[in-house]
Amino acid sequence: MSRHSSWDSRKLRYWAECSGQPRRAGLPTGHPAPSASPAQALLESHILEQLGTSPGLCAHPFGIAALSSSTRTSLTLHLDAYLGEGRYSFPEHCLRRLLPAVPASGSNDDLPGIPGLRVGSIEGRSRELRLRMVGDLGPDVEVVLALPVGLAEDWKAVERRYRHWCESNGMRPLWASPAIDPLESACLDAYPSLENARVRRSVVGSALLRRIALFHTVTAFYRVQCWEDGNGWKIDARTAHPRAHWHDQLLQRLCHPRWGLPVNVSHRFCHCAEPNAPYQWGHTCSFYFGGRSTSEDVPIYLRVHASPEGRDYAWQIKTLREVGAPEGWMTRALPQQAIQDHDQHFRTQLRRSSAR
Repeated sequence: MSRHSSWDSRKLRYWAECSGQPRRAGLPTGHPAPSASPAQALLESHILEQLGTSPGLCAHPFGIAALSSSTRTSLTLHLDAYLGEGRYSFPEHCLRRLLPAVPASGSNDDLPGIPGLRVGSIEGRSRELRLRMVGDLGPDVEVVLALPVGLAEDWKAVERRYRHWCESNGMRPLWASPAIDPLESACLDAYPSLENARVRRSVVGSALLRRIALFHTVTAFYRVQCWEDGNGWKIDARTAHPRAHWHDQLLQRLCHPRWGLPVNVSHRFCHCAEPNAPYQWGHTCSFYFGGRSTSEDVPIYLRVHASPEGRDYAWQIKTLREVGAPEGWMTRALPQQAIQDHDQHFRTQLRRSSAR
């Protein structure tokens, strides 16, 4: 294999790991994870902030099975179908987290969703929902939410159901309004320092979103959460392995010298890879990132918890299977014995139900 073809192969693998798309799909752009334009980055950062703290388990991190982008001003997120126990609609959860609506009168609730975000159109046989911003960001900024193939209902049904829920609870939907609502403007103007910090850190948030599949393709984390707390991006991951062998693969991809973020791990508090480290549950590995060329800290902090659930992962296994998590990934992320115990218990329960 030539040096050039070897380099292309590594670039294609990085793109597949970052996007969740199969390698046979080919590399659609010159860069495995192209940087967004400043306005696009701000929208993508907002979306990561809203979806990064989902309350239930999904089949993929933040319910995003894969993504694709060939431009600096567009991103397509391929969504999971379900969220948490009971198979709650994840697309509807996205609308609740992303689309703005005026709260019910007298409720004193904050404005839900992203101020200025609008439904641009529903296309692709109602399988693609185009979200755009009104106001200063401009009409070219766009994120597309794509439904999974196996989901029966389309975006028109999901949007109609959520709109009905808002109206029945005294809320006024804003996602079809052509202009910024005064309440949205007040929300944006209330904390100018916070909004300025959000703009500064949007490049990092967008870069993380465009590499979101790494948390599924090169790690063994069964749950990941991410949020921006005013001081930087915090990533909280849980692993079912008493030694977190998988975090170094993630660090290598995030800090890739050519295609990763312009960061290195500046501080590392981790002893799980040392030969004499205690074999125990409940410990946490922490990683702080800093810029490659400056002494300034890049605002990313990663924590990896060796999950205190110990050997009992029955709830996680049951939920992940309900929401459609890939079987091959589950065998990597969860202990084999835990899966076998869960399956045996399930079969026993099924036999007892059939005997009645």
